Amino acid sequence: MKLIALLLFLLLPCCVADDFNNLANGFAPLTPHDAAIMASNQYDSNSRREGITLLSNSPFGGAPEYLRLYRDYIKNDHDPLVRASAIKALARFGTSEDAMLIVPWLDMSATQSIQVRRAAGRALQRLHNPSVVPALLLSLRNQDEENQVRTTIAIALGQYAEKRVYNGLIEGLRAINLSINLASAQSLHVLTGQVFGIDWDEWYDWSELVEDAGGSLFAFKSDYEYPTYQHQARWWDKVTFWEHRIHERPDFPVGLKEASVMSTYDDAETSQ
Repeated sequence: MKLIALLLFLLLPCCVADDFNNLANGFAPLTPHDAAIMASNQYDSNSRREGITLLSNSPFGGAPEYLRLYRDYIKNDHDPLVRASAIKALARFGTSEDAMLIVPWLDMSATQSIQVRRAAGRALQRLHNPSVVPALLLSLRNQDEENQVRTTIAIALGQYAEKRVYNGLIEGLRAINLSINLASAQSLHVLTGQVFGIDWDEWYDWSELVEDAGGSLFAFKSDYEYPTYQHQARWWDKVTFWEHRIHERPDFPVGLKEASVMSTYDDAETSQ
């Protein structure tokens, strides 16, 4: 008992010190200049990763000089965690053209890092570009790919109303993993408005009936919005009030939002 008490006595100041350090950081947060210096540290990959994360979680993270930094790290940084962080940052602030920079990192031959491939899949939920569809379908079909990566891909495909995507998602229903099945079924529901769950026979039979009748599979599709992590507040959040949390809501991907606005505008012009 005396030994346990002594250990607790020795450890307690360290824990308290860490808590007060976190508290101090909350009251005196890093400046944009500090974060930029960390993100540019060529000698410490952990510093680069943390700096990029700080920038991407800030309102100023989409500044042109930071976008150039994210793109450079995606192409050239040799640390997979730095590259994954840069992909996440570019997904938040980038353009639809950036999808073409990110999509090669879905390929297992390009990187063995699951973190990078997972980040690429989630990024392509936020960046709309039809040119990435073949790579998305290839990853979804790849049975050697990690299930979480394939699940993110099935979600991302829900923004593309194409027959090849419909067929690919039916293949996703046949994967030997429930999360892939459910993500594929949800994307099919978004694309068609139909509810057949994970029964691939029902989806296939329905598509045959619709096409034989000359109809469109996507006549009743709904709007696609990328998913976001929703933090459920707990009592300890009030205790650790200095910890900054990003609260995002699902939204239209970059590229798809602009296309929807232009389509609505064109329709209004035509009706006049």
